[in-house]
Amino acid sequence: MQKAIFTGFLVLTLSACSGSDQDSAAPEATDATAEAAQTVDGTEDVLVPGTDYNATAMVPCGFDGAAPTATCDAGVKRNWGEDGTTLVEVKKPDGFTRAIFFKGTEPYGADSAQADGSAGWDFKTTRDGDRVTISFGPETYVIVDAFIEGG
Repeated sequence: MQKAIFTGFLVLTLSACSGSDQDSAAPEATDATAEAAQTVDGTEDVLVPGTDYNATAMVPCGFDGAAPTATCDAGVKRNWGEDGTTLVEVKKPDGFTRAIFFKGTEPYGADSAQADGSAGWDFKTTRDGDRVTISFGPETYVIVDAFIEGG
């Protein structure tokens, strides 16, 4: 988004400084920038370029029963489910991904499998203001509400 705004600003700046040959290109770039800005203002949640995520971030995480002192790459898919649920996918250090499911800002479950033993793990959450700590077996993740809701 910042890149689109910067590009629009750059085009406007360059068109103001350039000759009339370049002036016809400025309105098209400005319209594209305005359209991108409009989609962010609430009509539609845009995707991070090159991904199917609405946002990406580094989130605190911990494994093997350790506190969440490491950081993991994460992506969020807002309105992922038909009922408006949200999906957060966290890339773990072993290269696998853990999916965590949210209703609003409250996590209610994670993907699990018999193969890795996670099918029997307990899913627990605690909230501290605008952040929720998720304990799923020996894994711990901390997710802030703004990542889930956008903004």
